[in-house]
Amino acid sequence: MTERTHGMSDILSMDATAIIDAYRSGKLTPGKTVEAYIAHQTRFNASLNLIVEDRYDTARKEAAHYDALLAEGTMEGKLFGVPISMKEAFDMKNMHTTGGLTHNKDRIIGIDAEVVRRLQNEGAIILGKTNTPTLCFCQETDNYLFGRSNNPWNPDYTTGGSSGGEAALIAVGGAAAGSGSDIGGSIRIPVHFNGVVGFKAGAFQFPQEGHFPYPETKHQQSMLGYGPIVKSVRDAALLYSIIHPVFQPPVRWQLPEDVHVISFGSFHKTQTTDDTEHILTKAREALEDSNIKVCSGTPDFMKDVAEIWQLIMCEDRAEGAIALAYPEHPKGFIGDYLKAKLGLKAKHHPYLSWAIIGTNLFSPNEKQHRRIEDFLHEGEKIIDDLLTPRGVFVIPTYPTPAKRHGKVYGEIFSLTMSLRRVLPFVALPNVFGLPSIVVPCGMSRDGLPIGLQVISTVGNEDTLFRVAHLLESALGGYQRNTHYD
Repeated sequence: MTERTHGMSDILSMDATAIIDAYRSGKLTPGKTVEAYIAHQTRFNASLNLIVEDRYDTARKEAAHYDALLAEGTMEGKLFGVPISMKEAFDMKNMHTTGGLTHNKDRIIGIDAEVVRRLQNEGAIILGKTNTPTLCFCQETDNYLFGRSNNPWNPDYTTGGSSGGEAALIAVGGAAAGSGSDIGGSIRIPVHFNGVVGFKAGAFQFPQEGHFPYPETKHQQSMLGYGPIVKSVRDAALLYSIIHPVFQPPVRWQLPEDVHVISFGSFHKTQTTDDTEHILTKAREALEDSNIKVCSGTPDFMKDVAEIWQLIMCEDRAEGAIALAYPEHPKGFIGDYLKAKLGLKAKHHPYLSWAIIGTNLFSPNEKQHRRIEDFLHEGEKIIDDLLTPRGVFVIPTYPTPAKRHGKVYGEIFSLTMSLRRVLPFVALPNVFGLPSIVVPCGMSRDGLPIGLQVISTVGNEDTLFRVAHLLESALGGYQRNTHYD
C-alpha cells in the first residue's frame, strides 16, 4: 500500500470506477472496501430500512479471494472486487426472492438471475438485497413482510419505488453501485427522489431471466427495462456494458457536433415546481454553452402518454399479481383492501390491493386497445423524426421532488386520474421502450434532490450517456448524503 490510503468517508463516496483505480494504484483493497460498506450498512439500516437480506459472510470470503489475486498482481473483470447491491426482485442463488409477500418469506432461489451472473462474472461482490413495494407494483417502497423504507434526505418522505431501497442505499453510499428495474418509473422516480444516477435500458436490451415478477403481456414487456443505480454517469455506462455487452462505454466524453436536444418542462396540466424549472433552465444554459442546439417544444402526444401507460398496465387486469398474491382466492384483493382500510389484519399491503382494484376498473376495452396501437404507431414515428440521428430529450423526471410517504402513491393510483398530471415525464420512456437516464442536477429549497432525464432512442445510448455526463459535470451530479455516517 502507498502512504495515501482512503478513509471510510472517501470509500463510501467513491463510484465503482474510482474504486477500481484505487485497487490498481495500491491505495485500497477489496477487503477494506467491503468492510467499510458493511459497517456503514449496519449503522443506517435501522433508521432507513433499506437492506432486507445480507450476504456479509460470503462477501467477506469473496473479498479475501480478490485480495489474494490483487496481491499477486492479477485484476480481471470490469468490477473486480467492487461491492454492489441488488434489488430484491432479482434472483440470487441461496437467497430469498419474496416480492414482499408474507407467504413467500421462506422462498429461497436455486439459481442466479442472468443480470446477477453477468455482474458477478465481472468481479462484483454483492453485499445484499434491497427493499421494494409488494410485487414491485407501485412507486412507494413498503410491504407487510419487510416494512417501509425511508428517504435519507428526510425520513418522513418516500424513497419512491419500486427500486426505492436500492436508490436510497446508493444515496447514503451503502454500496458502490446497484441494480434496479423499471416499468413505470421504478428506477427513475427513486433515483430522482434520492439524488443518484439511474439508467433504464430500452425495450428488450437486457437479459430477462430471473426477475420476480415478470410481466406477461407484449406491451408491458416492452415497457420494462433493467439498469444500474449508481453514483456517476460513467458507472452507468460501465454497468450497462456488462448487462448489455453489445454496448461499449464512451472512451472520450466529447459530444458529436450534430447532437441536438429537445427540452420541455411544464405543459398542459403537468406543472413542475419552480425549483425544477430553475434547474431545467440551468441545464439548457449548460448545453447551449457547449454549443449544443437546444429546441423547446412539447410533443402533442405528451398530454396522453400517462393515460396510455395506465391502459397498458391494466391490460391483463393484474392477473399475474393476483395469482401470486391471492392464489387461493382470486377475488380476495377486494376484501383484503377493505380489511386494511378498516384497520383489520389484511394479507397484503393496501398499496397492492388498491392497485389491483384499479387495474380492473381501468382495464381497456376493444376500442381502447385500438387506441393503444394507434398511439404507439404514431408516437414512434414522431419520436424517430425528432431524435434521429443523434437527438435526445432533456426533461424533468417528476414534477416535484420527493413527497411525504403515501402522497406520490395517492397521485398515481387515484380515481381522479391525477396520474395524467404527474406521470407524463416518467411514462414517456416506458410507453415507447426508450432508454433513459436520470442525473442529479441540484436541490430544492427544502433540501431535496432534483434529477433530470435524458432520453434517446434504442441504438443512440452513446449520445445519451455523453449528454448526461455533460449535465453531471455542469450541475454537480451525485452528492452523497452523509447524515448517517
